[in-house]
Amino acid sequence: MDDESPDVSGVSRGELERLRTISGMVATLAHNINQPLTAASAYLRAAQRLTGGLPKEPATPIVETLDKAVTQIVRAAEAVRALSELFTDSGPEKTPVSLNLLIEETLSFIASEAADAGVSISKRLTKDDDCIVADRFQIKHVLINLIQIAMERMQKTPRRELFVSTTTEAASAIRLTIQDGAGGSGEGEDADLFAFFAAQEKGMGIGLSISRTIVEAHHGRLWARANPERSAIFSCDLPLRGQESKG
Repeated sequence: MDDESPDVSGVSRGELERLRTISGMVATLAHNINQPLTAASAYLRAAQRLTGGLPKEPATPIVETLDKAVTQIVRAAEAVRALSELFTDSGPEKTPVSLNLLIEETLSFIASEAADAGVSISKRLTKDDDCIVADRFQIKHVLINLIQIAMERMQKTPRRELFVSTTTEAASAIRLTIQDGAGGSGEGEDADLFAFFAAQEKGMGIGLSISRTIVEAHHGRLWARANPERSAIFSCDLPLRGQESKG
């Protein structure tokens, strides 16, 4: 049988072999990255404990810096975990979870970084049903990635306002919207902004591709567009609990 002939699932033997190769590479990479991340986290937490014996005033900036370093280590570990699970047979660990709660947790997690960047964040979250069936770590990875892209876009602009909202769509899905205040994207309003951003440097494209893969694995959809003020709007529809088969 030819390597490119499909099996009963419609996937060719060659494609299956490539997927297995990628899966093995990702698993090895995740393991090799997680080891130093775990060690670095342990050293940082030990340093946090040691600062307890320092005079209060000099220790304050040191403690804050260590807290931020630990936060970044945890974020990196979650990103590696999310990427690894995309290529495992077991798949994501999906459980019923409040999307609004994940947003609140993510905004709290990223608050110090936003403050350092001079970004103000406002939110308007639906009071309707917001329960989705999802892997909480993977969805939080998507949230963090989209918020970071928005903050990166606003680095050189005077208007550094980020707006996060959720609304119920047709009683079957909940829509997440993340809008920045960066102004023009260099593309027209009708252009495919997702493709535009995915072509950018600084790893933005890789992060967006992973985020879209995660959302689609949750039977959802992720896209980008410009509003009349030319700021970028990322939108994500996720099926509400019980509606996954319709996504």
